[in-house]
Amino acid sequence: MNLARLGAPQHALSSAERLQTASSDRAQWFTWEVLRWDLLYQLKRWPDLLQQARDLPPDAPDAVRNYGLWRSAQALVALHQDDEARESLARLLWQGELDAAQSREARRLVIDTYFSQNRGDDAYLAILRFQQDFQPLSQSEIGGFVQGLALHGKAGEATAWLPQLRDSPLALFVGLHSGAVTPSMAAEQALATLKKSGDAGYWGVLAQAAALQQDAAGQAEAQENLLAAAQNANLPAALQTSAEKLWQSYHAYALALGNQRQLLLGDDTSWQELAEQLEQENPLAARALFANLVRQSADMTVRANAESHLTALLMRAGLVRTVFQLFADKPDLALSLLDDPSWLDNSALRRKVIFELAVQAKDRGEYGPATEYLLHLQERQP
Repeated sequence: MNLARLGAPQHALSSAERLQTASSDRAQWFTWEVLRWDLLYQLKRWPDLLQQARDLPPDAPDAVRNYGLWRSAQALVALHQDDEARESLARLLWQGELDAAQSREARRLVIDTYFSQNRGDDAYLAILRFQQDFQPLSQSEIGGFVQGLALHGKAGEATAWLPQLRDSPLALFVGLHSGAVTPSMAAEQALATLKKSGDAGYWGVLAQAAALQQDAAGQAEAQENLLAAAQNANLPAALQTSAEKLWQSYHAYALALGNQRQLLLGDDTSWQELAEQLEQENPLAARALFANLVRQSADMTVRANAESHLTALLMRAGLVRTVFQLFADKPDLALSLLDDPSWLDNSALRRKVIFELAVQAKDRGEYGPATEYLLHLQERQP
């Protein structure tokens, strides 16, 4: 939407004078209303944003109401309320209330809703129209279209875009899902390129290849390293991982190990003994077993012991960020780990990780932990 029409600078209304249908006090209130929408959007508090828009008074100026509709449409896309999102976006596009950049984003969001509903054919037709209307496309747009097509039954169509994504992990990912590259070939290429480039996206390809090969160990290892990569959150969604996905991979690998040894579920002692036996011989297997105890044991003491072993093994493997991602909901544990003596010989890395933790917590709206991390960083400056 044309924010000049709304009387707004880059992110909110600029002045009460532009809102001629309201008194100055009322106009100021609407100015703050728009700012609240922007903040809720940045914090990804989608239900709150939708409620804020629904509570808008009947006498709100059209410009403010349309801005609320725009933010609401973005929230509906994020919440996968796809039919309602498309209806809102169509209304805005039809009314001509969007500026050029917003119109482009709105059209892209419509494509996202089709992918969300697994409507690959509709998404593909919308992409062709988008390509016709908005040349040249950005790399992020191309990447989003390619991964969406590959994941929703249109991998063949996605290959047409590969010349624009040469030598990228996403191109290899598309080849994997189109059948042009076998999982073993994809894993081999990804590992070789990873050693040369260090691009974390290739860990995402390795995780996908391992999943297709039903290789629980390979999937857990790839996700550990992907979660440890600082750029994980900036990768295309198909190549990202999350702490929850890693917990699930640990669980699958642990169950496979337990089945091999004929361990009984609930027999914490046997699972713990096996994990401890494997700490030197097979650290990855030990991490999976300890992680499974962290999540599955009903005994608080067993869980605490497993948590300690898991964090120690990850730190020993250099997977520092993985520890903090797995235990993001336990800032006290994270802060205690930062005081581990093994960190003392690398204070620069410690400061970098603490700062990243603070930024991530702030971006999630977790201002308490973010403050704790920054205070911890300040106290330990050289």
